[in-house]
Amino acid sequence: MKRSILNKICLPLLVLFPVLASAQITWKADLLNYIHKLEKVGGGYGWEDQPDAHLTPTYAIIGILNDLDMVPEKKEPLITFIRTHHPQRGLNKEAGPSGTEERDLVYQQMQSLAWLSADLAAFSKEVLAWKPQDHKVSNFEEHGYPVFLQEMMSPVCRGLLKVSQEETTDYFTRYLASRRRENGSFNNAPSAGGGDGNILNTYWGLLAMQQLHQQEQKPQLLTTLINWIKSCQLKNGGFTHQPNPVIAVNEEIAYTWAAIKSLHLLAALPSDKNKCIRYLHSLHNNDGGFANHPGLPSTPMATYYAVDALKTLDALSSLDTVKVNKRMVQNKPDFLGLKVYTVQFEATGSGSPEEAVMLADSLHINLWGCKNSNAAWREKAQHLADSKKVPVVFFQSDEAYGKSVTVQGMGTFSHIMDYIAPALANKKPDLDGSSWQSYHKTFIQPLLQDQGALILQVTNNEPLGRMILDESIMNGGFTAISTIHFGQNFSFWLPWLNEYRHQLPFISLQDAHGTESWWWTAELIAHRTLFLARKPTYNGMMEAMKNNLLVAVRHDSLSNYKTRMLGGAQGVQEYVQSKQTEWSWWEKDSLIKAKPWAAITVIEAPDTFEVARPVSGVNIRIRCEWSGIRQMPGKAVVTLEKLTINGKPLVNEYVEKKDGKGMVTDAYFLVTLPDIMKGNYTVEAALRSLKTNEIRKIQKIFSYHPDAGEAAEKN
Repeated sequence: MKRSILNKICLPLLVLFPVLASAQITWKADLLNYIHKLEKVGGGYGWEDQPDAHLTPTYAIIGILNDLDMVPEKKEPLITFIRTHHPQRGLNKEAGPSGTEERDLVYQQMQSLAWLSADLAAFSKEVLAWKPQDHKVSNFEEHGYPVFLQEMMSPVCRGLLKVSQEETTDYFTRYLASRRRENGSFNNAPSAGGGDGNILNTYWGLLAMQQLHQQEQKPQLLTTLINWIKSCQLKNGGFTHQPNPVIAVNEEIAYTWAAIKSLHLLAALPSDKNKCIRYLHSLHNNDGGFANHPGLPSTPMATYYAVDALKTLDALSSLDTVKVNKRMVQNKPDFLGLKVYTVQFEATGSGSPEEAVMLADSLHINLWGCKNSNAAWREKAQHLADSKKVPVVFFQSDEAYGKSVTVQGMGTFSHIMDYIAPALANKKPDLDGSSWQSYHKTFIQPLLQDQGALILQVTNNEPLGRMILDESIMNGGFTAISTIHFGQNFSFWLPWLNEYRHQLPFISLQDAHGTESWWWTAELIAHRTLFLARKPTYNGMMEAMKNNLLVAVRHDSLSNYKTRMLGGAQGVQEYVQSKQTEWSWWEKDSLIKAKPWAAITVIEAPDTFEVARPVSGVNIRIRCEWSGIRQMPGKAVVTLEKLTINGKPLVNEYVEKKDGKGMVTDAYFLVTLPDIMKGNYTVEAALRSLKTNEIRKIQKIFSYHPDAGEAAEKN
C-alpha cells in the first residue's frame, strides 16, 4: 500500500468537507501518513530506524488498517511479503540455529493473512505438528515450564485454520487448569507454586479457551476474573500486568490492550472506561502514531495496540475531537567533541592474553569486556597492552553461569543475569534461584553503585521480559539489552524488544565460548558495539550507555554484508554513520581490514596463561587462520610455509587437539628452543593462503633475558 490510500480516502473528504479538517480527517490523515513513513522498499513495513521491512511492524500496520476498514485492495505484494519473511527462516532472516520456537511469529503471519482474506492452508502442516514445549532448553527455565504465551499459539492458530481442536483438547484443558489462579487469571508457572496471574498471559489464555470452545462454567469465577482484570487499572486509566504488583508497578499500552481485549471476551468493560480512553489519548503523538508510554516516540506495535483498544471500546470516534498530544521532541545530543569507539562485551577472557592484545590492536577494539575471566588474567592483559602501547582497556564482562532468578508466577530463569564491572571489581553473584527482589538488593544495587551494569542477554518469555525491563527502568536493574549475539539477532525474532529501544540502549553481545581469543576472531570481526565518548575509557563507555549514545552493529554474512545498526538515542545512528570511515572494519567488497592471518606468540616459563609453555628457554607458537566460527571447527585457510629466527630456518611441529567428539579445539605450529641464548631476535613467518596461494610474511621481534624472568618484546 502506497500513499494512494492517503490520497484516495482523505483528500477528497478534505475538499468536500473542509470543516472536518481539524477533526476526524486530521487524525486519520496523520495516522495514514505515519503508516506511509514505515513502508519499506521490497514490500512490507518496518521500524522507523531500520532500512528494511519486518513481519511484526507489517502485522501491526495491517491490524490498524483492518480496524479502520481500510485494508488495501492491492493485497498480493503484502501477502507475498508475509509468507516469505518469517524472521527466523524467511528471506530476511538474521539468526543462526536456535532451539527457540517463536510460534507467535507464525500467528502474526496467519493473522495478517487472515485480515487480508488470504488462504492459510499452507500453515496447516506446521501448526498441526506443534507439540508441547515443556523442558525445552532454550526457554531457560529450570523447572522446564513451557512459555505460556507460546503454548497458547497452538489452539489460537488452529482456530484461525478452522480445524478441529479435538486431538489437543485434553492436553490444553489440563495445562490451562494447572496455570489458572483461583481468581481466574493465568500465568507461566503452575498455580500451585504461588504468584498471581499476568494480564498478557490471561488474554491469550482466554482467547485459547474461546478457540477450544470452553466457556466459563462457574459464574462466580467469571465475576472474580472480571474484577481481577478491572483491578489492573491504575489511576491514570492505563492497566498494569496484575493488581498490586510486587515489581513493575507501571501501566503500558500492551497491558492496557490485553486488559480491554480480555474484558471484551468476557462481555465486560473497564471500571472507568472514560479514564481508559483518556489514557489511550495520552499516547497519541503528533506524528499520527501512538507510544508505549506518554511522552515516548511512536512505535508500530504501540500504535496497533492503541487503535485496536479504541476500536474494541467502540471509541475510535473519540479521536475526532481530542487534541493530539504534542510530544516534547528530545533534543539531539550534542556530538561536539565526541568520537566513535569500539567495545566488545563478553569477548574471551581466558587463554592467551598476548593474542587478545594483538587482536584488540589489529581490529581496533578500544574496550574489551572479558567473559568469565579472573582478575589476574585481566591484570596481565592490561599490563601487556600498556607495555606495547596498545590503546585497549580490559574490564569484567561476565555471564552468571549456573545462576538463576525467580520471578513469582513466572518461574526460575537463567541467561538473564549478564553483567559488567571495572577491571578490578571482580563482582560475582552468589544467588541461585532467589527472588528478583533479593537479587536486586544483594547484587544489582551494589553492582550499580560500583559503576557496573546489568545486561539482559535473552528471554523468549515476553511477559517476563516486560516485567523485569519495566522494573529496571523504574528502580534500577538492566542497563542495556543484548540484540546482536554471534549467530543471532534477538531484535528480529524477539521483536517485542524493539518496544524498549527508546528507553534502554541496545548492545552487541559476544558471549564468547571456548578458551582462546584467536578462535573467536570471526565473531570479533562480525559485530561490535560502538559508543560515543571524548575518550575510550570505561567511564566514557558507561556515560554513553547512560545516555544511549551507543549502537549495536553487524556487517557479515548473516546480514548479507549489509550494515545492521540497532539502537541509539535520536541522531546517534546518523552521527555514527557519518563517521563510518573512522570505525568500519571492512573495505570494498566487505574485505576485512587488518585481519590477521596468524598470531606469533613467544612463550616463556612464567607465562602461565599460555598454551605450550616451556619448562625452560622459549617456545614459539604460531596459530593460523581457520574458517570456523564460534570457537573453531571448520578448516584451515592459512598455513605456515617457512619459519626463521634471525634469518635461520626453524624446525616446527604441527599440534592439533581434539575433543571427545573428534572436533578440533586447538591447532598451532610449535618451535621449542630450550637452549636459546639471551639476546635480540626476529622471528619471521611466511604464510600461504590455502585459497589463493598468496604468500604473506609477518614478524615478531623480541629480546630474551632469562635473568629478567620473561621475554621482552620490542614491538
